[in-house]
Amino acid sequence: MKNNPKILFIVSDFYQSGANRYAYEIDKSLDKSKIDLSILSWHKLNNSEIWNDYYFSKHQALGTPIFFENEINQLTIPTFKERFEKKILNKPFPNERQMFHDFLESFAKIIVIGEYLYPYVARFMNEKELDKTYISIHNSIFQHKENYDRYDKKQFYQFISSFKDGMYQIEFQSFENYRHVFFPLSIHIENSVFKTDYELKESVKIGMFTRLSHTKPLDPFLYAFQLILDKYPTAEFHIYGSGDPEKEGVMRIVKQLDLESKVIFRGHQEDLIATALADNLNLIWLHGYYGIPGGFSGFDICTTKIPQIFWDFSVSSDKFSDPRFPMYHQLSKFVAKSLEIIEDPSKAKDLAEVQYKYIDEEKNVQKFIHILESLFEEKNN
Repeated sequence: MKNNPKILFIVSDFYQSGANRYAYEIDKSLDKSKIDLSILSWHKLNNSEIWNDYYFSKHQALGTPIFFENEINQLTIPTFKERFEKKILNKPFPNERQMFHDFLESFAKIIVIGEYLYPYVARFMNEKELDKTYISIHNSIFQHKENYDRYDKKQFYQFISSFKDGMYQIEFQSFENYRHVFFPLSIHIENSVFKTDYELKESVKIGMFTRLSHTKPLDPFLYAFQLILDKYPTAEFHIYGSGDPEKEGVMRIVKQLDLESKVIFRGHQEDLIATALADNLNLIWLHGYYGIPGGFSGFDICTTKIPQIFWDFSVSSDKFSDPRFPMYHQLSKFVAKSLEIIEDPSKAKDLAEVQYKYIDEEKNVQKFIHILESLFEEKNN
């Protein structure tokens, strides 16, 4: 029997997030005849009153072994004999985290999914375990300036990210010593139904697919939509995604701009591709960072051939700009581009086509999974 490398993914939970989508796409793509993958969740199931454990059953359906931190990371209580030997012979107790260390010892490599999770996991790890640990980055310092506040910048780290050359040097500029492995955020391209009619025949319908969260501000989109209404008073802005708009502070801006009858919160969509096509959206708005789409929802929408434009939340878009993904910091330019795409069918179609081609060439997981398979099979130093 072939001795496959055993790989452990450590995830925070199984909620419907970009990091968990990333882990699932990899799990679905790995050649399981060469790689044995297991998952350790740092939180137990049903840990949230808001988010459900969306990806748990999906990993189960792939046959992936799943473990939970509260089951693995238990304290070892000294036996009577061990306490006696400690008192009489001053013999040290066994490591109280021995169960956790034995578990991690069985894996060739450990991949922590999310830079935000790593500090919580690393505090229990020994040096040998840290040496075979990789950190998969899912936010940038332009999203969260405090991303690496809890890291010892003098230590050696191994990062996996979708940041290309020129980007990752900025991301990790505060670190003295690290290894970086590029792996693009990737998806399975399974959609075969596309938008084909770009003529504006009905009221303007703009869509946005995002998880409602204070970390994904919607303010510029709402202000932009108010300006769109000046020209198209019957326009609608459909916001799809999990989260409570009241609790996340979104309704404050909606009410302030008097948009309550025009902004429609559609909630979680089981199939956003089918929803976007069925709703016949004219345009999709989305967050952007580093000049690229800010999440998997943008990649999915590219496969529908519905055009997208972006509000760029980074501060380096001039350096990393890509005309396939129009990104703006200025409201007037963002609105002007939106109207151009809505009103000109040929430009809408051309933009949608180049965005689809980008996904097929640069985000197709089946074209890039070999990068991780090679890394997982690589011998540790």
